[in-house]
Amino acid sequence: MLQTGIEPELARLLEPIVAWRTWTLGRSRLAERPLLLPIAGPGSPWVPREPARASCRRRGVHGGVVPGARCRCGLHATDELEPLRRAREPTVLGRVALWGRVIEHEHGYRAEYGYPQRLRLICPLCFWRWGAAPPNPCAAVLVGRGGRVRALCHPHRELAERSGMGARRILPAAAVEEALLSAYAVDPLR
Repeated sequence: MLQTGIEPELARLLEPIVAWRTWTLGRSRLAERPLLLPIAGPGSPWVPREPARASCRRRGVHGGVVPGARCRCGLHATDELEPLRRAREPTVLGRVALWGRVIEHEHGYRAEYGYPQRLRLICPLCFWRWGAAPPNPCAAVLVGRGGRVRALCHPHRELAERSGMGARRILPAAAVEEALLSAYAVDPLR
């Protein structure tokens, strides 16, 4: 249920919207306590068991109200998976609850607060090709040069290794996903 605010395109929610989102993973302690990181920009990690709160570097533009109506700030999510398939190397796919001040736009939502509801590691190559129903589950999480983290299915892991995209560390995907679900206290996305 939406309650309209001063500006017609802004609303403060009484109940959360649940939408799709992708993340990447923080590099340190992946097997113990993985952290969700935004894919785009220098955003802060989503702290386990605490709502994420949007911020804006351009506060003066919209008086500190986040998300701003004439800005791109806010926690982004979408109703449809298709736009997420174009995301830059997602590692985690999930459903996220959004609340507080929410702006709906043609590609989804920008919200003041959010917290993941269901999560799953995804192989970005499979996700780009087949969407949320890939033929192969994630088999490994590779931590490469520069701290880049990738979850890959077995065939794509072999392809990455053959093409010289070596990993500094290789972790079993099941263990990383279990640690992720435990850290955020959420259910798996099936």
